[in-house]
Amino acid sequence: MGKVHGSLARAGKVKGQTPKVEAQEKRKQPRGRAKKRMQYNRRYVNVVTGMGGKKVGPNSNADKMNLSRSFVMVALGKASNAFLAWAASHGIETPLNLAEREDGRYVVCSEDIHAGQDLLTCPISACIPADSLEAVAERLAYERQLGGRSKYAPYIDVLPRLDDDRLLSLPRFWDSKRLDLVTDGGQLLRRMKNDERKDIDQWALACVDSRANFLGDGTYAMTPLLDMINHDGSVQTRARVEKNKGFSGSGNVLHLTSGRSYSKGEEAFISYGNLANLDTLVDYGFVTVNNPCNSESVEVRMMRRQPFPITVYADGSIDAGSKANLRYYLANEEELEVFSSLEEGQGLGLLAKPISERNELDVASFIASTIAEASDEARAGAAETKDDSLIQKYLMERSKLLDLALRRILAKYPGLEY
Repeated sequence: MGKVHGSLARAGKVKGQTPKVEAQEKRKQPRGRAKKRMQYNRRYVNVVTGMGGKKVGPNSNADKMNLSRSFVMVALGKASNAFLAWAASHGIETPLNLAEREDGRYVVCSEDIHAGQDLLTCPISACIPADSLEAVAERLAYERQLGGRSKYAPYIDVLPRLDDDRLLSLPRFWDSKRLDLVTDGGQLLRRMKNDERKDIDQWALACVDSRANFLGDGTYAMTPLLDMINHDGSVQTRARVEKNKGFSGSGNVLHLTSGRSYSKGEEAFISYGNLANLDTLVDYGFVTVNNPCNSESVEVRMMRRQPFPITVYADGSIDAGSKANLRYYLANEEELEVFSSLEEGQGLGLLAKPISERNELDVASFIASTIAEASDEARAGAAETKDDSLIQKYLMERSKLLDLALRRILAKYPGLEY
């Protein structure tokens, strides 16, 4: 029958062989905040982790393994441990373990997680909310000035500083020499100029741009621990706010739900939104290879016309607006007569579809030549930035998507001259 340790076959014998012990006073079990703090410390703080965030015993060889640099885990620092204790005392709950690599913090699953399960529950009282991202930045800057007197001090202590690589990777902190390496037709510079806010504390604004989340009721917030979960655009993530679900039935609570299943020890991800590589580069300092949400823009400048963009979507298709503009701008006199006979605004619907075979070939040729030139520029720039992997990846992904659009055009119009 084999070994029966702990089975019902030995239940009676074990009971009879167990010496009787005088009854002792039961230790009072902690409740409320004290219980949550104890659970959090046991799960996240007083734990030794190995590869993939799994708990290991005292005889583990994990520290002797020859791991690659990108996967080397390091022990949680004093600031991280203080933050976890603070999070537990403020009612933040999660089945995730906080872990650290040389490139920053991330989270791994402490148990198997199924799709639809909460990755995080966080009372709004533990967040830093406001009606706009700018207002969140102003609150964050104020709390930082308070230092140890701030309610959020342990959380602020784990946010990156201005000299941290996690913030220095943001283009807003690059010098002009590095920015000059970005051969994307000025796309990055235009975006940075539009987003620039010199009237707000730059550290706080960078933290908010790269970490804040939308609460769904018109407000935004810095949410502790949520901002340490990395991005994967293919992962569906759902957030909801439940009212009066906090301690003692008071206060609102944010629930973050996983859109996929994870195994114990696996790194967990959320989606920050349907973000193109330009979005993630500007606000987060990273670029995704084969990004399913990527899009690229090429600015068109024509004589006596306002500049306008040609947008290429992730599947290589071209936005309808740019094609409508070009149909009008490239129309001949005969084709323009149709529009002159209509009242103002009525001809816009005609531009949603081809107005003639000749015109459509001109439009396709113009778009093909424009994106081919932009692709060549990006590819050449990537070849010259071998020592800057972030810029190189950004430009290569741009060139790859523009090439896809070009192939789609040529497949539709074989032998097209451009």
